[in-house]
Amino acid sequence: MAAFSNNSLERILGYIAVVLFGVVMVLQLLLAAGILPVSMAWGGRQTELTLALRWSSIGAVVLLGAFAFVIARRSNILWESPPSLLIKVLSWMITLYIGLNTLGNFSSPSPGEKMLFGPINLVLLVACLGVSIIKPTGQSGEG
Repeated sequence: MAAFSNNSLERILGYIAVVLFGVVMVLQLLLAAGILPVSMAWGGRQTELTLALRWSSIGAVVLLGAFAFVIARRSNILWESPPSLLIKVLSWMITLYIGLNTLGNFSSPSPGEKMLFGPINLVLLVACLGVSIIKPTGQSGEG
């Protein structure tokens, strides 16, 4: 017998993803506030924190919050009922987005993006992929 059921593994991965989404949200808020240098994000090409970049970081926080909600719902952290088809599709879209973002982070000329955001997003990608793939016990249909 496995040490973890699919349901508990899905929840563990869901919690990891939600926590990491929260970490990235905090980092984006620190960027928007000017506490972290803007060169750590946005491809490392920006030298000045403009109003547009501040709003972009705030927009990223809202988007990341929505991502966290979807992954929490998909992993049954929020409700015990099976997630809807929409939530399942959105979790795959988020996983794809995080995958592309991870590639962008690691290929960025910014050392901050490579060394900070890259590893965070890599773990986030693995967690989101696991949540999207795993079919919880007791549920029918595809993951």
